[in-house]
Amino acid sequence: MNLSRTKPRIPRAAATATLSLTASLSLIVTGLAAVSPTWAAEKPVPSVVNEHTTQEGTPQGELTLTDGDVVSYDADAVASYDAPHLPDQAPTTGDDTPGATMGMYQKSVDAAAHLSPDSERSMKEIEQSTGGASETPGSSAQPGATREDGAASFSSAMSPAGAMSLVQVNGAWQPAGIQGMDVSGWQPAVNWSSEYAMGARFAYIKATEGTSYRSPTFNSQYIGSYQVGMIRGAYHFAIPTRTSSGAAQADYFVNNGGGWSADGRTLPGLLDIEYNPYPAYGNICYNLTQAEMRSWIKDFSDRYKQRTGRVPAIYTTTDWWIQCTGNTQVFNDHPLHIARWTTSPGRMPNGWNTYDIWQYSETGPFSGDSNVFGGSWAQLQDLATNANYKPLGGRTPATAAGPFSDVAATNQFAREITWARDRGLLNGWPDATFRPTQPIDRDAMAAVAYRMAGSPAYTPPARSPYTDVSTSHPFYKEITWARSRGLLTGWNDGSFRPNANITRDATAALLYRMAGRPAYTAPAASRFRDVQPGQQFYREIHWLADRGVTTGWADGTYRPVTTTNRDAMAAFLYRYSR
Repeated sequence: MNLSRTKPRIPRAAATATLSLTASLSLIVTGLAAVSPTWAAEKPVPSVVNEHTTQEGTPQGELTLTDGDVVSYDADAVASYDAPHLPDQAPTTGDDTPGATMGMYQKSVDAAAHLSPDSERSMKEIEQSTGGASETPGSSAQPGATREDGAASFSSAMSPAGAMSLVQVNGAWQPAGIQGMDVSGWQPAVNWSSEYAMGARFAYIKATEGTSYRSPTFNSQYIGSYQVGMIRGAYHFAIPTRTSSGAAQADYFVNNGGGWSADGRTLPGLLDIEYNPYPAYGNICYNLTQAEMRSWIKDFSDRYKQRTGRVPAIYTTTDWWIQCTGNTQVFNDHPLHIARWTTSPGRMPNGWNTYDIWQYSETGPFSGDSNVFGGSWAQLQDLATNANYKPLGGRTPATAAGPFSDVAATNQFAREITWARDRGLLNGWPDATFRPTQPIDRDAMAAVAYRMAGSPAYTPPARSPYTDVSTSHPFYKEITWARSRGLLTGWNDGSFRPNANITRDATAALLYRMAGRPAYTAPAASRFRDVQPGQQFYREIHWLADRGVTTGWADGTYRPVTTTNRDAMAAFLYRYSR
């Protein structure tokens, strides 16, 4: 096997564990992330929300600092940290087991539950300070939370400083390169600040297994890694059987936090496909033939790409790949995460000549497993942002068709534009274009608001209330309906100005009114340099920001009089509707 050391198997008939996998956090924030035109550039700023895909389970919020550090913590898991076990078959959410982790078949209990010294120290300190309470101390979710509490900021944390050439960390050898880690429910407490300080710049977090298990530590781990500045992603432990399809597991994964965002902070979802650790499913290949296994992987990959716009990364070992897929090269357009716990990554699976990520140790220096990225910092950023990323040792994925001739599948707002098109909110032109960077006009926005409301029955007035909108105007009904609801009104001179572009401040006002003008008290001090108290739409702009629909530009501005383009409006509507 490629994993260099033979590990004692986890006992199947272990004493009943008391590991309770109740969720450590309830992290719900109603808003979604910032929206920006494709050309300009409201740059992505820190947000834990996946901006590209529909994900009911995407973790949101921030962790409160614990003694100045970002620590993800599950009190129930910590209370029984010394007695985890692996059952005979895949778990269901709520079972008293963390299920399988990467490399499970070859791991001892100690290796599966490995913590770095600082993370183990934090776990013990929290446990002692809380007396083993069932609450999750030091964790909360706050709408609009900032990093003014001392947590690492996006600008300071996200840097090529992770590309280190270290020989030892905490006494553990590591290869040169950009360091990373992966964790699961076997790590009930992780001090992310310390892991980052040791050099970890990216992390994969276990989200799901099969179609019935979601890791209860996923939320806090996904958020904590992000909060300190790491690029992070979710992984799915596959259970490829004849009764559980790849597509079904891909859907379960995406629906529970495993999607992808082109925000530069989210790695593609990772398919953990490896030795079967469960006796109930037969041999190491889950009793599938090589052809069946290839078909299963393709089924998962195709559905994941359909849902997110890109193929998943694949975690495996060369030995398993040879035995269970016949050493196929079909998937060499997928990023490769190879496992081999020794000083060399060894031979690659067929089709790849090198790895993207190498899991080189299950015992440190980092909590969980330790990994290294095989390329430069720019290439790691490309992996996180480019749906058409070319694996370092493979081939470029085939480009999928976009929703319009001028909106490629790799467009940062392709999903949002597709969503708006499919719901009839924003349509294209007869020439099959969407014209994403064209500003949206006020008359078209009235039509969008009407459609968002469900196109209710409405009889427009026989006489137009506006001097510049005739009763024969294509959107006369929608414009007068919007007026009757107080959503879009005209000017004092009696005009509506239907062909005028809608600005960002007016967009905020419209969405606020569409929400029913909810009770909201704007902050006394503005979060934007160019929006001052008393300014028109001050309240509405801050309401929109507090919902997470927008965050403004990286320079601290909102740019209220900048026009809203069609692609950005699609994204505004998508996030507003969630």
